[in-house]
Amino acid sequence: MAMSRGSAFLRVFGSALAAVTLIASGCARPRPAASGAGCNVLLITLDTVRADHIGAYGYRKIETPNLDRLASEGVRFADAGSPVPLTLPSHATILSGLLPPHHGVRNNGAERFPEDPATLATQLAAAGYRTGAFIGAFVLDRRFGLVRGFDRYDDDIPRERVADLDAERPGRVVTDRAVAWLSEKSEKPFFAWVHLYDAHAPYTPPEPFRALYADRPYDGEIAEVDAQVGRLLAELDRQGLADRTIVAVVGDHGEELGEHGELTHGLLVYEPSLHVPLLVRAPGVLPPGWVVETPVSLVDLAPTLAGLVERPFTATAASPLDGRDLSKRLRERREPGAQDLYAESLYGTSFGWSPVFALRQGEIKYISAPRPELYDLRHDPGESQNLEGQRQGEGKELATRVAALAKSGAKSAAPAAMDAEARARLLSLGYLAGANLGGAKGVQGKDPKDAVVLFRAFEEAHGALVAGRFADARSQYERLVAADPSNPVFVGQLAETCRRAGDFERAVALYRQSVAIAPEDRDARYNLAVTLQEAGRDEEAMEALTAAIRLDPGRPEAHNALGIALALRGDLEGAREQLVEVVELDPHNSRAFNNLGNVLRDLKRPEEAQRAYRRAVELAPDYADPLNGLGTLEVQRDNPAGAIPYFDRALSIAPGLHEARLNRAIAEELAGNRGAAIAAYRDFLARSAGDRQLVEQRRVAQQLLARLERSGSDRGVS
Repeated sequence: MAMSRGSAFLRVFGSALAAVTLIASGCARPRPAASGAGCNVLLITLDTVRADHIGAYGYRKIETPNLDRLASEGVRFADAGSPVPLTLPSHATILSGLLPPHHGVRNNGAERFPEDPATLATQLAAAGYRTGAFIGAFVLDRRFGLVRGFDRYDDDIPRERVADLDAERPGRVVTDRAVAWLSEKSEKPFFAWVHLYDAHAPYTPPEPFRALYADRPYDGEIAEVDAQVGRLLAELDRQGLADRTIVAVVGDHGEELGEHGELTHGLLVYEPSLHVPLLVRAPGVLPPGWVVETPVSLVDLAPTLAGLVERPFTATAASPLDGRDLSKRLRERREPGAQDLYAESLYGTSFGWSPVFALRQGEIKYISAPRPELYDLRHDPGESQNLEGQRQGEGKELATRVAALAKSGAKSAAPAAMDAEARARLLSLGYLAGANLGGAKGVQGKDPKDAVVLFRAFEEAHGALVAGRFADARSQYERLVAADPSNPVFVGQLAETCRRAGDFERAVALYRQSVAIAPEDRDARYNLAVTLQEAGRDEEAMEALTAAIRLDPGRPEAHNALGIALALRGDLEGAREQLVEVVELDPHNSRAFNNLGNVLRDLKRPEEAQRAYRRAVELAPDYADPLNGLGTLEVQRDNPAGAIPYFDRALSIAPGLHEARLNRAIAEELAGNRGAAIAAYRDFLARSAGDRQLVEQRRVAQQLLARLERSGSDRGVS
């Protein structure tokens, strides 16, 4: 009624007074702010960060001054939801505006983002932006398809250090790379994506946050992430770019932290895994300090950022977009319209369990599982009171809608190119490489919430395995296999633990059991083959490798293992063919190039061997083996003096590479450096003492050393 009287008053007293009264009353039609056309875009994704562990979201046990600053200078979305609690599928959605059923990437390591859909990177690159991505963990490696549209995709986590399972790098290093790129001079606007992985388990924050948050290391990791956000904001300030740069900070998914029985994330679709921070600052374009209360999905982010810089996505009937461009409403300080929020997890299918799907309509959330769930988040934010039995009609309607969404994808994305190293790296991060052994095609397995106790035990066993505590890992995996003997993951991981502990007989038996459980599981067949090889059962290994390649001919490491087996049998040409196949399938595989160099050297093809070794060094400068190979080539070319620097470089990288130490001693002797050769032989013998794999090399070194010492004695030289 007050508004009606005010409107009548305005009609009587004219336009000039109307303008004043409208401004005072706040009833004016909102006017869009200035355009963001041509602005830079900085997208910072925070892996594994819950919204409710950030100061701006009301958490008082942490200091996050930089994220809080962004919230005060931009728009904070109070209720942003991830569509999937897994890093790769969530980032695929963040960059594309497509839900997982529509871009087809449903699990970490399982699929490659397809070539067709537009992404924020392809959209802005086509508009003349320079584009750079700076990645914190292998789970977003370029092989998984998000590289498209980026001029620079910095995912440089050295591939040769497999033994260290170096599958991530600190946010400080990622930020260093991003800041260096931002400092490069260019007339073009930029789009930079910076991925900070630090908050992912295990939680090991650096100082000073390790000490400050000694009892809450997860918070310490978030504080470290906040510090890196601060460095990026400071770089924009330093260059005078802050007023012309739209900054978006978003979590890809959250972390359960033990709620609902899950220690980390991935298996369940409750709010601790889905509710994430979302902050967008656009000076002069978006109202500062505004809080959007309407629930939104991360699927809206890419279309909204593209809209803010006036480079909107083009949706067609053939290529529809799931996300909404909220830029106009945000500029006008209007709440977005309500929409359903979809979420899923197919991670349980890797264990043979059921997938889970969720649909949120306002404050009502339905979870589709073998035992369905319905929650009223307004009155039960902790999702502890399942209302499905009381409100079955409401649940049935949402069940129909979520089922249609889950099945609406035209096709799955193509499988990602995965090798043993890639799988090891993903597993070191706590992720299985998406085997999809059941459930995804409608086969209902165990309900994940009923399996969460097993999943938690699996996470603990995996932590022990990664830490090298093989006895602990083995006992925990034994219990898991006893509890779920038909679970191929549990059987396979017990086999892997036995293999690493040197119990090859038990490992072989378990891998055979795993193959019997899942005959189409390519990993199980390959692992059986290499374990037979390590056990010295060469003929069985050859048969198993041949079977593994027949099942999966595009698997590089299977060809690599077969090449090594053929080389050991003396079939050098057969080995060369297999290794050439490896480097064609995986041209960034430094180990395969080194193995190819070894075979070519034995085939007396030194020029080709040299090219292979040099390519291995280019791909992995800190990889010692090809440097040892290059030194060996120089010795064979009668250039021992030229070989010594290669051996020295190899030993500086890998002091335990005793083969290079022996080769260096031989090179010193051939170069006529008798004293240096004696010292080098003695050094090799001292350092390799007790190494049962070097018995023959030690015997040769002792003979060569004795000969040198005798020759000196004959000449009266001490």
